[in-house]
Amino acid sequence: MRYLVIFEQGDTNYSAYVPDLPVCVAVGDTLEETRKEIAEAMKFHIECLQEDGEIIPKPTSKLPDQTSSDITAEFVEVEIDNITPAKQSNLPFFTNIMSRFKRKRV
Repeated sequence: MRYLVIFEQGDTNYSAYVPDLPVCVAVGDTLEETRKEIAEAMKFHIECLQEDGEIIPKPTSKLPDQTSSDITAEFVEVEIDNITPAKQSNLPFFTNIMSRFKRKRV
């Protein structure tokens, strides 16, 4: 799968994030190091989603029309092994707590 990655240059390093994979971020001293780190982070993030039976978000982001000089956007390919269908999601946490209260008649 190809996901859009946003790279930002800071004062002393680079950072990267994937809009379609919330909380998937990486940092590095150089742009090349950051590219490597975000690719590994994306693979790990997707593997964790699979292990937890979560849905893997489809890539939907498009390249921005413009970026500032310290921001770069590019697509990064991530190989996904054995895509398994997500299990049915559990009831939300709040609903589970409320059902416990009802059983205990709290």
